[in-house]
Amino acid sequence: MIHLAPLAAAVLHLIQAVPPNAVTPFQWASNYIHVVAWPTICFAIWKVSKAATKFVDRLDKTVTQIDHMATNHFPHMEASLTEIATILRERKSL
Repeated sequence: MIHLAPLAAAVLHLIQAVPPNAVTPFQWASNYIHVVAWPTICFAIWKVSKAATKFVDRLDKTVTQIDHMATNHFPHMEASLTEIATILRERKSL
């Protein structure tokens, strides 16, 4: 048979009322949350701004590449396609 008296005594010892000047973990966390929160918020904002800057730089690079292709390569491609279409029409008529 298991004796519950020592276990009950230990549980009652743990449940005893805390002294009035003791600070609970929640009170301690609420008192010192600003010590951790503001640096964390600043770090998060810095990381987000860094990611946004990197994203905007990639967009600028993409737009530059598309503009470069549109001005330098598309006219040559159009001329080549026109020439290929002409050759195909000539072969089809033979």
